Amino acid sequence: MKTPSLAALTTFLLFALITTNPSVVDALVLDTEGNPVEWHRNYNVLPFVWGPLGGGLTLGSHNNSICPLYVTQEPSDLSNGLTVAFSPRISRLPFVTSSAELSIKTTGSVTTCKLSLVWKLVPESIRLWYVSTNGNSDFLNSIFRIEHFESYYYKIVFCPARSPIPTLCKGLGIDYAEDGTRYLAIGDDIRPFGFVFKKAEQSQTNIKTVV
Repeated sequence: MKTPSLAALTTFLLFALITTNPSVVDALVLDTEGNPVEWHRNYNVLPFVWGPLGGGLTLGSHNNSICPLYVTQEPSDLSNGLTVAFSPRISRLPFVTSSAELSIKTTGSVTTCKLSLVWKLVPESIRLWYVSTNGNSDFLNSIFRIEHFESYYYKIVFCPARSPIPTLCKGLGIDYAEDGTRYLAIGDDIRPFGFVFKKAEQSQTNIKTVV
């Protein structure tokens, strides 16, 4: 008996989802090809428009330290950055849906820091928070959501349901540091940034040495 391909199984699950619960379809997070974003698959997180907004999300050093690494943005739109994977807190669906609580892990290979690459929110100053690695998906500061921003792109939001700091319920944006580094951040003066998700090829490798 021939084993069905992963693509065929995905199509079947999506068809079953549409026919049994049509309202869920509107909540699906779609990739740049119009397909539902899947849990535990690799995606590049890119600006919603190609050009002057820069490239994909990656990892970089902070305050001259390479551990833990911080989530940054590539300055060049020619770079897709490093891939990430999404993991659900609680979900019975095989696909990512808008506002579902999730953790995010950079899955590209980084040769200079061996700590966990799960994202977490850390304080940078009184009203500014950066996204660092070395997170833990069981902790509140590693809980994020993806929400519809406009009709064809999304924002990544830090807003856990049990957050001890409700004022931190904001969309992630870019903070431009004095040295030119673009840090993924939230804060009073940080505007939410629009992202799209590009599915990475199975054979794609991501290696970055941070110095």
